[in-house]
Amino acid sequence: MATPESVLGAGNRILDSLIVTSLSQDLEAYAAEVGRGAWHDGPVERPDDLHVARSAVARLGLVADASTHLTAEVAMHLPFEALTAYKTAVKRFFSTEDWGDADDHALDALVTPHLRSGWFEHDLGAGVRLGHGIRDGRYVIWATGGPPPEPTVFDRAFGGPVRPVQTPHPRKVKFTVGGAPAPGRWYRRGEEVDHPAAAAMLEDPTVTDVMVAGDFVTIGLHRSERWEDRLDDVLARVTELFWDDARPAGSAAARTREALVQEGMSTRVEGARPEDLHLLDSDDPGHRDTLVEALGSADPRARRAAVATLSMSSERPVATAALLTGYHDPALMVRRTALDAAADLEDETYRPLFEAAISDPDPWTRWRAVRAIAELGAAASREPLMFAAVDEEFRVRFEAIAALREIEGE
Repeated sequence: MATPESVLGAGNRILDSLIVTSLSQDLEAYAAEVGRGAWHDGPVERPDDLHVARSAVARLGLVADASTHLTAEVAMHLPFEALTAYKTAVKRFFSTEDWGDADDHALDALVTPHLRSGWFEHDLGAGVRLGHGIRDGRYVIWATGGPPPEPTVFDRAFGGPVRPVQTPHPRKVKFTVGGAPAPGRWYRRGEEVDHPAAAAMLEDPTVTDVMVAGDFVTIGLHRSERWEDRLDDVLARVTELFWDDARPAGSAAARTREALVQEGMSTRVEGARPEDLHLLDSDDPGHRDTLVEALGSADPRARRAAVATLSMSSERPVATAALLTGYHDPALMVRRTALDAAADLEDETYRPLFEAAISDPDPWTRWRAVRAIAELGAAASREPLMFAAVDEEFRVRFEAIAALREIEGE
């Protein structure tokens, strides 16, 4: 005679069977309804491009579609306490983060007790296909296909013939361009440049200076610019202007650029190369000592490099002292560099310097001073600008009159 317990047990087994059958039918109907999925019951090989395809789902904005399938086919059958862990795992799966055997095992332990069988595949679009389900008694998820990711700035930076290299100075990057090591020559924006490629590079208003040597080019950026934003464009321009695939590579025994910098710092300043000084960091105490000493060098190129580099110090007294020293230097190239570097700072502190420079005997210096005043705001320097408006040099008059007209229009 059947007991209530045995009848109830038999009923539960029948109900379980009906649920499993219904679940399989529902899943097949679901796959047919969305028109992009299929339900299988058998082993499926994991694709070789799993890592690339996983990240493609996120990169191409396909996570929502993938989540819709995974919610209906897995999440709905998980107990509430397992949902957070499952969603976290899925979010990590569709990313650039590593996904290894330990992650597979953790996800399997979370899902398999609640998903009886079945393998599901879906076309997510853009050539990406999602597969997941029970395979050989374990839950597995994979993705395959899709376009390759766009090359990043680092892929391009290290994948071409010209390679960027960090220097001690945070606003300067060295680019290796082939050839043999040789002494370099430094060019600053605003000066007369007799090197065609350097002149073309300096047409970019964000580039402050260019060092051209035998096997490398160093580019300095304005302090308002960030290398992470400009590296791509500057690298392309340097490659276009300076790379020569016919150049022989330097020998292995040649001194590296870093070795040259260290050598320049360890020798007497009179023998230091301007290109070495130009690469130093003015906020580094050891570098700063070398640069300050170079302000008294007999070589005007070394003095110019020291003024320009010290002007980039984050400590205003250091920058100001270097700029004022440079502006009173006997060499025109040093005075021009000091004024131009001060103008690049766009700091009200140097307005008196620019107003004084309107009377400088050098036409370029007078023009740069007027331009610097205009960039700071012309109203506070009306009288010096009126003096510049009758300058014998046309471009000085032009710049001054344009600035005065701006005042009248305010």
